[in-house]
Amino acid sequence: MAPTDHPMSNLSPPTTRPQSPWRWWVCGALMFATLLNYMDRQVLPQIATELKDAYGLDNARYGKVGRNFAWAFAVGSIFFGLVADRVGPRALYPVVLVGWSAAGLATPLMADPRYASLAAPADDPASGPYLWLLYCRTLLGFFEAGHWPCALLTARQILAARDRPLGNGLLQSGAALGAILVPLYTAAVRHLGGGWEVAFWTIGGIGLLWVPAWLLLVRRGDLDRMAEAPVADAPNSPVAFGWGRFARVYATLFLVIVGISVSWQFIREWLPKYLKESQGLSADAADLVVPAYYVSAELGCFAFGLFVRQLVARGRTVHSARVLGYAAFTAVTAAAAVAPLAGGWATVALVVLAGAGILGLHPCYYALAQELPAKQMAFLSGLLAAVAWFVVGGVQEQMGAHIQATGSYAAGFVLAGLAPLPGLVALLILWRKP
Repeated sequence: MAPTDHPMSNLSPPTTRPQSPWRWWVCGALMFATLLNYMDRQVLPQIATELKDAYGLDNARYGKVGRNFAWAFAVGSIFFGLVADRVGPRALYPVVLVGWSAAGLATPLMADPRYASLAAPADDPASGPYLWLLYCRTLLGFFEAGHWPCALLTARQILAARDRPLGNGLLQSGAALGAILVPLYTAAVRHLGGGWEVAFWTIGGIGLLWVPAWLLLVRRGDLDRMAEAPVADAPNSPVAFGWGRFARVYATLFLVIVGISVSWQFIREWLPKYLKESQGLSADAADLVVPAYYVSAELGCFAFGLFVRQLVARGRTVHSARVLGYAAFTAVTAAAAVAPLAGGWATVALVVLAGAGILGLHPCYYALAQELPAKQMAFLSGLLAAVAWFVVGGVQEQMGAHIQATGSYAAGFVLAGLAPLPGLVALLILWRKP
């Protein structure tokens, strides 16, 4: 092997070799950032049942925690979208990683009366742990939102159009991988005699170590040079947008992201509790089923990118391949809607299958959003994410109240299974390539 053929010898992105392995090393760093993002996010859903009695975290309060996380994520999407367009992802990424890691590290302090009392009102001191958790999850949501504009801008600048579905799939796959690892890790900590706090501390600490690795891999000016050296099949100069076409494209993206966000976030937030409290699984059994769901999601995420590449290789346009992929994965997602009717392990199997469809739809959305005007892409995509997360927050709160009142999760799974359908209709009717 020649020296220049080794992947580590190409960490500096040469402008004359747009397919340099350095691009895929950066995609790997994006995937690991997504993994950390989701590990910090998923620890609470995995242990929420165990915290229910000790800290007064009933389903209604849990729904409010999910609401605050979602609404903070919405605000962060707009804020960090604006900042990312101006300062770029290289400088912004370390800030958001440190921010969400610190929020994760602070979460276990809810168990310490000295800190919990700081959040408690004088007339209800028992609510201190719950309110501390509420505030930490709010900060977590705000800073975690910064990951996505940074990641999407980076992927847009370093990947060709034909590679973006696969690159976005690699990026998004970190979400499933992180969610796979969390239940296995929390189970290991539990069996080794560690408290629930250990997972928060260790995952937050690892997040801080990502920052120097990013700064070494992506040096100052690297991403700017990539933007100045567009690849042949995907020039970085945006397609001309008239107001009419922009409105149709943006409306389509809105329906797509709202649908996939509602689907993914409901199941992500409630699946461990559903398995333990509705299906009667033990903590150990749930710690095996939840990873199975995310393994399915991981496979779906990669499958979408490979599916699009195969269709393009056989002569289809990139856009028509994306639409076909979106239709196929929407059909798989619909398995969640019929899951409550099946009962027993058939219900679990249908939910696991739906995971492949839901996460597989995400790379399609990212690829579509990367066709927005380049100079405002982070802000425009951040605004879309903000609206979607405001909707998600409302859904989480309402579902928490509904589950607390009825004990049934069926309505949430029906909604999760059918939510992507309006996006498919919009893709077929509104999105037209010039």
